[in-house]
Amino acid sequence: MDPSSSEKHHRGSTSRNMSGNPTTQALARRQIKSIIISAVSPTAAMAFWPPNAPTLFSIAVDSAKRITSAPRAGGHNEALVSVVFAAASLEAFLNESVYLAENTRGAPPIVSAFAQVMADAEESKAQIQSKFQFGSLVLSGKTYEKGAAPYQDFSDLIAVRNSLMHGKSNELFLTIDGKPGGLLNPVDVIGRLTSKNILHEAQPEHQKGFVAVAGDTFTGQLVLVNDSDGISPWSSVESIRAIETSALKPRGERLLSRWTYVIGTKAVAQWACDTASRMATDLMDKAPSPLKQGMESYFRCFVMSGR
Repeated sequence: MDPSSSEKHHRGSTSRNMSGNPTTQALARRQIKSIIISAVSPTAAMAFWPPNAPTLFSIAVDSAKRITSAPRAGGHNEALVSVVFAAASLEAFLNESVYLAENTRGAPPIVSAFAQVMADAEESKAQIQSKFQFGSLVLSGKTYEKGAAPYQDFSDLIAVRNSLMHGKSNELFLTIDGKPGGLLNPVDVIGRLTSKNILHEAQPEHQKGFVAVAGDTFTGQLVLVNDSDGISPWSSVESIRAIETSALKPRGERLLSRWTYVIGTKAVAQWACDTASRMATDLMDKAPSPLKQGMESYFRCFVMSGR
């Protein structure tokens, strides 16, 4: 019998047996399940290791590219996505660098020390800022200078991400130096980013009285308010809620907006991506061979973005 016809005969016979015998059907299902399990066994998964950091970083970059307006025009939620995912990509980068260090053959003792210190930091739930400091100290003998690049921008990025993701209800509306009005929460984040010239740029006639809030204005993200309306200053949730829609003028001397509108610029999105790239490549440069080559291979997205 020709092999092909024999194979067809075998498949047909198997099919008939399965269709008529419940026991055979159950056995066949167990065999198929066994094949699927063996295909995704831990050994097979270890042989092919796709890191998550590049995926997270690419989401941040792609989101920034989707903003086509002027660099400092606010109100783009894509910028918020870039901030969150750029920060997340650095967390993944650190954790996955530890995996590489643990599995790098022929590396000097400092690589295993790096893996152990970083694993301990993760187990003790250290903040990402501390993890980078530990990593730098082990690999180079020096910690990052907090007020200098790239650490300063990295610290600012994490602060913005934390304000977006972990905002506290009792910090919604704050004052500056004990004086109400002017700028409402989050004071710290806005202050960190102001000097970078990446926030929403208000029109010249509104810059003097710029007001950013974290709560809902009930009227929209961007509202112009006239000083003559008698609703100044705003220093509490109650005073914000007391604003009636009818009291808001189409033109005014002050600008009221959500703080997420203010940071929702293409410039902020690009800054977040650049910061993640610089921080990751800086730590890679401190790693000895062959760990450095492995990191550059798996995390080349950070390297290419920084060029």
